[in-house]
Amino acid sequence: MDQARVREAMMRLEHRHSDGSWSRLEPRPQHHDSTEHDPERGWTDGQLYACPTCDEQVIVRGGTGDTHE
Repeated sequence: MDQARVREAMMRLEHRHSDGSWSRLEPRPQHHDSTEHDPERGWTDGQLYACPTCDEQVIVRGGTGDTHE
């Protein structure tokens, strides 16, 4: 089982729209390159999730304390 499926099985991300409805945020593939298969790279970059309805996006990162500006 790959890392994305493990994360998806462990949590479900949703966000609320202005009309009060909730939508599930789905994992969005990031650009493919030669380092894609390096699991340590993913630990620092996080996983991108997006709403299929409104394209709201979030990145879920490990608890390193780093912030993205």
